[in-house]
Amino acid sequence: MDDQKSEMLMLFGWVFAILIIAVVMLYPYSDYQFTTLGISSGVNLYSCKYSEPAPMGIVDYGVSSYGNVYNISTNSIQSSVNLNNLLTNLSGDYNVSIQLNVNIMLKYENQTRAYFAQNVILMDTQTRQVNFIDNIWNESAINASLNNKLIKGNGTVAPSIKNYTYYFYQAVNQTGDNITLKNNQTIYLRTNTSISKKGIPEIIFSYNDGYGWIEYDKVDLLLNKNIKNYSILINGFNYTPSYNFYDAGIILGGPGDGSNTTLIGGSAEFTLSYWNGNNFQDVQDSYDFGCDTEEGINNAVVSPSFYGNGLLYANISSGKNIYLGSLWSMNSSSIGMLYINSSLDNIIISLNRNGHAFNESLASGKGEFTMEAGNYIINAYSNSNKIYSENYTLKKETINTINIK
Repeated sequence: MDDQKSEMLMLFGWVFAILIIAVVMLYPYSDYQFTTLGISSGVNLYSCKYSEPAPMGIVDYGVSSYGNVYNISTNSIQSSVNLNNLLTNLSGDYNVSIQLNVNIMLKYENQTRAYFAQNVILMDTQTRQVNFIDNIWNESAINASLNNKLIKGNGTVAPSIKNYTYYFYQAVNQTGDNITLKNNQTIYLRTNTSISKKGIPEIIFSYNDGYGWIEYDKVDLLLNKNIKNYSILINGFNYTPSYNFYDAGIILGGPGDGSNTTLIGGSAEFTLSYWNGNNFQDVQDSYDFGCDTEEGINNAVVSPSFYGNGLLYANISSGKNIYLGSLWSMNSSSIGMLYINSSLDNIIISLNRNGHAFNESLASGKGEFTMEAGNYIINAYSNSNKIYSENYTLKKETINTINIK
């Protein structure tokens, strides 16, 4: 009887374990269980909503389409936005938000704090008028708030519709704000982190819509602590303390307060890049949907594309065949990475693909680029003298290295 009981208990235990695993797989919104049970070595993207309306654009979660997990720590994320007759509408409201969203991790003593920072273009797509807004949310715990004693900038702390507070600022009387965009005009957004001379961590919001870079808000996180680590973080291994993603992205969504809109016509081109220590580099793995923000859009199709010079962008247009998933990946797309390693400082690298070139100054002589695989003419210059020239084939799904002496 004892042996039979043991066998029955063991059988019951296996059945129970299988049922738990089945429940987790059938209900992927329980993302914490995935990590606890060891089924996934990283975050679970299926905890996101996989249908429109959703935030649509370019988002890097630190997870490739093949499930490889990685992290990127940087002090700057940048995006370009080009709009071609873009028109959105929801019940007569033509406003849309274009959000550069990043997650910031701060460590001191034995504490980890996380912040969700939004650098936003609010645009009336009928009049083409734009305004710039930033938000900061406390992700250091579930439903965490902010207060004016711990944060200082041009804006203020305000209550949200979720009954906890966040930081808010709308640019006023700033160069380039409240202007009417020309069609196909490019706007750049940039969010930086830094430590001030007084040791205070800062979040800096900037835009450039044809009047040069405008730093419209610098926000101090008033923590009188010995900061051990502070950066914008893309991390596929872990969640924030509030169980959101450490991701970065540029998305289209409704105008605010969790609202949605619909893409009626026109298109947009987005890029997303991070400062790798030497230059801004396009993200190498991305998805076409966001999770951290609640503003979404219907009828938006996102497609991976390449400029003539080989650099990456996402094209967003209206359509019904909506796919939410991987946008491009080093493991599955026709892209590769090019690493430049020169023994000389202050060189200019020129990358030419089919007559379309772009130049990049590399102060340290080193740089890294995410690009379309294929044939390039690569030149390097130092003090206006050409020091390197080669017809080069960039291979896909790998890091290609050029050494310049």
